Amino acid sequence: MSIAKRDNTADMTAHSPERALTLTAMSAQNLFICPRCGYPVHPEFGQWRCTRESCRYADSPFPIVAGIPALVDFEHSVLDADRLRAVEGASEIDRSRYHRALTRLLHPANTCAPVNVARMLGLLRADATAIGRRPRILVIGGGSVGSGLDALYADSTVDLICFDIYASPAVQFIADGHAIPLADESVDGVVIQAVLEHVLEPTRIAHEIQRVLRNAGIVYADTPFLQQVHEGPYDFTRFTDSGHRYLFRHFERIDSGAVAGAGTALRWSIAYFARALTRSARFGQIMALCFFWLSYADRILDPKHSLDGASSVFFLGRKAAKPITAAEIIDYYQGGM
Repeated sequence: MSIAKRDNTADMTAHSPERALTLTAMSAQNLFICPRCGYPVHPEFGQWRCTRESCRYADSPFPIVAGIPALVDFEHSVLDADRLRAVEGASEIDRSRYHRALTRLLHPANTCAPVNVARMLGLLRADATAIGRRPRILVIGGGSVGSGLDALYADSTVDLICFDIYASPAVQFIADGHAIPLADESVDGVVIQAVLEHVLEPTRIAHEIQRVLRNAGIVYADTPFLQQVHEGPYDFTRFTDSGHRYLFRHFERIDSGAVAGAGTALRWSIAYFARALTRSARFGQIMALCFFWLSYADRILDPKHSLDGASSVFFLGRKAAKPITAAEIIDYYQGGM
């Protein structure tokens, strides 16, 4: 798998959407830190190095892959520098147009994400005096535009920062969410959609989100609960609604619930049962198409019982001074039991 080789321009963001902060602007604002030691990282003569002399990334600069820096502590990441260079930063998961078109056919439009991101932006704009600038939103896993996030990517009134573990026109740099290479309290909002199932340590990711968010910053996350394995070796974890809430226990809840309900979960199960029975992924896709209507049935299901069998869940919350307690997470339960 490969992508077209890109020119390593001085700005290195010629392919990024216009509303995104450039690498030059982010560096000038001292936003970047070393994912290994936490010291500032600055570009110099086309190379990105840690400013701490004793750090390994002071002597050995971070690699430039497909024209953008890979700000990763490779010793503690699933990413491999040589492998990234070999594929020129391309995603190792098939993200072809066929699969995107099939996804759009099978899944109703995600109405949860745009509503909650709009709520996030409304709350952040209300904090404009405290922020003192345009809202700065970080998208973790932003290599492709997530379902329902088109308006965010097109919004010229926000400064968008996007990274992923692969290069794409939508990201400014490559990074691992376990060690986000951004300074403490440097962003106002974080969006992380369909990512937490693909990381080794979700609690560490949640801690990193808390670290990079300013006080009273806002996170929006949506994450699978009852979905089968997708993206093969890069799939690790699932969350109930209560488990997802406790993952973000250092945040005050604004809203939470199901993104896709029990009907969508059943469609996934039928498709994967068909794959296992026939040893054919293509037949599983055919069965998913036959039962696509189950996802639309989510709209008529009882919300509480559907949440207990949901395909995916979401959380919208504001960074808080102290976490919720173990007793509070028991009281939180929103299902039908």
